Order: sequence, then structure tokens, then C-alpha cells
Amino acid sequence: MLEFAKGFPDDPDLGRLVAAFESGDYRTVREEAPKLAERTQDPKVREAALDLRRRIEPDKIQLYLLGLTLALLTFLTAWFYLHGH
Repeated sequence: MLEFAKGFPDDPDLGRLVAAFESGDYRTVREEAPKLAERTQDPKVREAALDLRRRIEPDKIQLYLLGLTLALLTFLTAWFYLHGH
């Protein structure tokens, strides 16, 4: 079991989500974690499900750096073609 998930409550639906996370089935986690968080009455299960969902989100700095890289590539491509190289 994942180290961070050892403190999660014992819930069969949450266990399936953790297993999906461990196996790399992030689509299932993305779709089912919010549903579990809505229908459960246990706040610890809700928090754990949302934590799993947060862990598959891209880091904000990664998105920023990707955008910066694409902008630089666009600029350099335009520079190359406009200056006739």
C-alpha cells in the first residue's frame, strides 16, 4: 500500500480508488473520487477521496513552464522564418 494512504479510513469504495491509483488507473480516480466524496457521510473518507483526486492534478508550476516553453518555441520559430534563415 502507498505510504500516504496508510492513514486513510477503512472503506471498500475508497480501497478500490487507492488500488486504482496504485495501478495507474487515474481515469477511474478522476471520475470516481468526486462521486465518492459527495455520497459518503464520513468526512475522513471524503477528505481521503479528494486527496487522491488532488494527487493526480498537474502541478501549477509545470503548467506555467509548459506555457512558457510553447511561447518560446513559437517566438523562435517566427524569428527563424521572418529573418530568412
